[in-house]
Amino acid sequence: MRTFLHLGSLGSALAAALLLAACGGDNGYDNVGNCGLCGATQGYVGTVSGLQAGSSVVLQDNVGATTTASNGNFQFSTSTPPFFPALVGVLVQPPGQACTVNNGAANGAGIVALTVSCATPSNPPVSTLSDFAGMFLTGSADATGTAASFDTPGGIATDSAGNIYVADTNNSTIRKITPAGVVSTLAGTAGVLGSVDGTGAAASFLYPNAVAVDASGNVYVADTGNNTVRKITAAGVVTTLAGTAGVTGANDGTGAAASFAGPAGLAVDSAGTVYVGDFYNGTVRAINAAGVVSTLAGNANAFPGSVDGSGAAARFNGPQGLALDAAGNIIVVDTGNNTIRQVTPAGVVTTVAGAAGFYGSTDGTGAAARFRHPRFVAADGAGNIYVADSHNSTVRKIAAGGVVTTVVGVAGQPVFNAGALPGSLEEPSGLALSGSSLYVADNGGIALVQAVP
Repeated sequence: MRTFLHLGSLGSALAAALLLAACGGDNGYDNVGNCGLCGATQGYVGTVSGLQAGSSVVLQDNVGATTTASNGNFQFSTSTPPFFPALVGVLVQPPGQACTVNNGAANGAGIVALTVSCATPSNPPVSTLSDFAGMFLTGSADATGTAASFDTPGGIATDSAGNIYVADTNNSTIRKITPAGVVSTLAGTAGVLGSVDGTGAAASFLYPNAVAVDASGNVYVADTGNNTVRKITAAGVVTTLAGTAGVTGANDGTGAAASFAGPAGLAVDSAGTVYVGDFYNGTVRAINAAGVVSTLAGNANAFPGSVDGSGAAARFNGPQGLALDAAGNIIVVDTGNNTIRQVTPAGVVTTVAGAAGFYGSTDGTGAAARFRHPRFVAADGAGNIYVADSHNSTVRKIAAGGVVTTVVGVAGQPVFNAGALPGSLEEPSGLALSGSSLYVADNGGIALVQAVP
């Protein structure tokens, strides 16, 4: 059974920084335990047609069961998905062809009938979704492409050379992926929880949720379970930039004198200022190059809300993913409000899209648009904002003027499905842009959208 991190469902216990969608856990959609379904099984039966001789297609359902099928009949079994429909998608498309899955409904015995149709497109699509790294198994293997494995990757970031950095949340490690898909562990050791500063595997983290990279190649980590912000040099040397492990609070100050409550999103500007989405404090914080922490917007001593305003007059409800736009504004995913906010360098907060208190999947302009548990965000140099709309299983685009469209995935279809866009996603979290490519943490690995619209 897959595991997911949902900070919006954690309550107030920071020590329980991880929420498991497994026995005794929760699926993040309904906030109730799912033990009654754990251990149940069901099956898929189907046929594949249209594959070229000697070809096969890799299929995966939305619980993680995988099979490789050729022309003809196939079947495989799986665990019952918790509170969402049993679906199968294409994990890896066959070379030069495109396969589509027609999912049926489960019968009384829990068997789902499928048909998979494959063809050679006369006009290959420009914009495509594919598996870039991981997705086959849950684990911590360093390897290339699909041979690598992750355990609930969260926020991701890219550097100027096109490398991708991943907060591998359940492994409590920070991973690096080269543009060729070679995955390595930059810092931490899978399964070792702690707050030790050190080099590479000697360092430890506690369920990190987000990363950001500066112009010098330093990686900053929102070490969520430790309530700290960490720094990793290009050589893998880890130090604690601000906060003290195990101390929860909202104090502004320098280094260890500052405190956080579930830091969950990061961005860094050209001057080396690190911005933090301080989830449980409902604030956006700033850490300057000298390690001095200040509160840019929001008020940790006030009730959560959705007030636009300046500095402490503004209100958030679980700010998480952050990104910087070309003008230096901070784009904030206000997860609990299901909105996307903007904070100027002077701390003036406005709402870009969505309406607090409402959720859905509506495309539209500004407050007419709807999101459902958005988590992370990326921004390009042309003023476009991309949002991982987690519980809609989509990536949304906000263009100039606040116009929201859905560019990857289909709302209500939570299964990874490679191929021509829109394709489909299971539960996207981290986003990072590199040129015209968009990387998406989804399905227990990293997906690649080429020529993102």
